[in-house]
Amino acid sequence: MKAIDVFYLEHDDISCITVQRTDIVAGQKMIDENGTIFEVYGLVPNGRGLLNGISSLLVHGKFEGNIVNLVDGPKGVTNEN
Repeated sequence: MKAIDVFYLEHDDISCITVQRTDIVAGQKMIDENGTIFEVYGLVPNGRGLLNGISSLLVHGKFEGNIVNLVDGPKGVTNEN
């Protein structure tokens, strides 16, 4: 899926990735365009975003590119969008 926005906080080594999806949960893994695997350790609370089907995910490290591919997900959720 395409990232709407990616913001990297260098001093904390954290990336915030905003995607058009609300079924992602902490603990899921994702991969960037360079093949680096990241684990979602939290979501940024944003009530207005959830109403619009948008989630902001927090991962440790620098997420590069603008394509997000989920490696695993909750049972019954497909990783294709």
